[in-house]
Amino acid sequence: MSYLVLARKYRPQNFEEVVGQGHITELLRKSIESGRIAHAFLFCGPRGIGKTSCARILAKSLNCQTGPTLKPCGTCPACQEITNTNSFDVIEIDGASNRGIDEIRTLRENVKFAPSYGRYKIYIVDEVHMLTTDAFNALLKTLEEPPEHVKFIFATTEVHKVPATILSRCQRFDFKRISVESIMANLKSICEKENVKANEEALFAIAKAAGGSMRDALSILDQLSALSEKGIDPADVFSMLGMVEVEFLFDLTDALIARSCVKALDILNQIIERGKDIKQLGKDLTEHFRHLMIVKVGGASLNSLIDYPAGVKQRLDLQAQKITVAGILRAIELLIEAQETARVMESLRMPLEIAFAKLTYGGSSGVIPSVQTSSPQEVVTNTVHVPKLKPVPVPQVTVTSGSGAVPKSTLKVHSLEDIKAHWNALTHEIALRKMSLATYLQEGIPCVFKDGELVIGFSKENTFAKDFLNTKENIKFIEEVFSEKSGTSISVNFKMPNSEQVTQKPEEPVVKSALEMFGGRVVKEWPASQK
Repeated sequence: MSYLVLARKYRPQNFEEVVGQGHITELLRKSIESGRIAHAFLFCGPRGIGKTSCARILAKSLNCQTGPTLKPCGTCPACQEITNTNSFDVIEIDGASNRGIDEIRTLRENVKFAPSYGRYKIYIVDEVHMLTTDAFNALLKTLEEPPEHVKFIFATTEVHKVPATILSRCQRFDFKRISVESIMANLKSICEKENVKANEEALFAIAKAAGGSMRDALSILDQLSALSEKGIDPADVFSMLGMVEVEFLFDLTDALIARSCVKALDILNQIIERGKDIKQLGKDLTEHFRHLMIVKVGGASLNSLIDYPAGVKQRLDLQAQKITVAGILRAIELLIEAQETARVMESLRMPLEIAFAKLTYGGSSGVIPSVQTSSPQEVVTNTVHVPKLKPVPVPQVTVTSGSGAVPKSTLKVHSLEDIKAHWNALTHEIALRKMSLATYLQEGIPCVFKDGELVIGFSKENTFAKDFLNTKENIKFIEEVFSEKSGTSISVNFKMPNSEQVTQKPEEPVVKSALEMFGGRVVKEWPASQK
C-alpha cells in the first residue's frame, strides 16, 4: 500500500476523537439526542482545526444504519462510504472550484431526489464563502425551504464574506484554534502509535509552529519523522522551520533586563548566523514581552491567556519579577517601532539593534528592573565606561494642569519666525522618541503658523515623506511633542504649497561658505544637543 499521511490516517472518526472543539461536539450531540436537527449548519474557523472532519462525523451520525446516533458504527456501508468520500447520499463540494451559478442550479435540481438508502441527502460545501453572488442568490430559496430529506453543512475560513441572507438561514458553529497543550497531547499519542521518538521540547516546537492547526502539526510531524530513524530532535524542528528557540528569547530578554547591549547583540548575531527568520524573531520577541506583561499584570489568574506549557509559564513568572510593567511596555513599543521601521528600510536587523541600544542605554526610558538597589545602578556589563557629565541647566516653565503645576522644558514660540528658529530643536525632540518621524519632518519647511495651526510644506520631490507623516497616529504624536516642547497648543497640517512658499531658511555664513567651496548641499541638519 502507498504511504498514508498522518493527517489522513488520524482524521477523527467520531466526536470523542475531535481535539480541542468540545464546545462544538457537545452542541452537536445535544441536537442529535433531542432530534432537533437543523436543515443547515455553518462551521466557521481557521484552517486545519476540524471543520470538515466534524461535518463528516455529523453526516455519519445521521445516516448510520444504527442512527441517528452519537456513536456511528463506522462499519456499515453508509459509514464506510462517507469515510472514503464516495457516498451517493453525502456529496462534498469544493466551493472554490464549484462557485458558479450553474453548479448551484445543478444542486437545486438534485436535491429533489430522495437519498439512495440513507435517511438524508447531505451536502457538505467547503469554503462556501468562495461562491459568487449569483450562486448565493440561487441557493437562497432552496436553503430556506429545503426538502425534509436534505441537510446542508457549510464550512468557511472567512465567515465575514458569507452574505447575511445565508447566515440567517444557518445554525452557526464557531470553531477555535487548538491550544498548544492539546496539540502536544495528541502528537504524543500519535508518536507512541507510530513508534516515533520525540521529547516534550520537540513536540512543543511543532505545536507552536502549527499556530493552532492540528492538520499543520501532523504535516510537520510527518516531515520530521522522515528525517531520521533515531527520532525527532528539537534542533531539527527549529532548523527546518526557521523558528527561534524559546531559550533564545529568554536569554535575549535577560540581557535586555540586565542592560547588556553587548550580550543582546551577540545573541542576535547567533540567531542570525543559525539561519533563523529575523522577521519572525521580531514578532516572537514582541510576543514574549506580551507574555511577561500578562504575567506581571494578572499572575496566575491570567495564565489561560498564555498558550504555553506549565514549565514555560513558570519561567515567565520568574523573569517577570525582574522587570517593571513600564519597562515591559517600553520594550513592546520599541520592538513594534523596529518592525515598522523595517518596512521602510527593508531590513530588520538594524532597527532591532537600535531598539536593543535604546533599551539598554536609554536611562529611565530603558528596561527598568523592578527590584531597586540602594544606590544607582551603573552599566557595568558593557566594556566602555562613559563618565558622568555635569547637567546643563535648561529653562524651566511652569505649565498648570488640573493636578497642579508641572515643570516643563519649553521654547518660546509665538510666531512662524519662532518656529523656524527652533525647528531643529523641535524635530530633535521628535527624534529622541521616534527617529523615523524626525527624519521625514526634516524634509519639510514651516510655512504658516496662525491661530495655533502650523502648516508644514513639502516639495514635489518629498511627496513620500509627506504621505508617511500624514496619518492620524503620526499627526497626533507630532502635535503632542510640539505642544509639550513649546508650551502652547500646536496643531499640524502637511501640504504641498506653491513653490515660492517652500523656501529654505538662509544658511549661516560659515555653512554657506563651506557649501560654496565644495559645491555641496545640506541634506540633514541636526542640533548638536538641544532638549
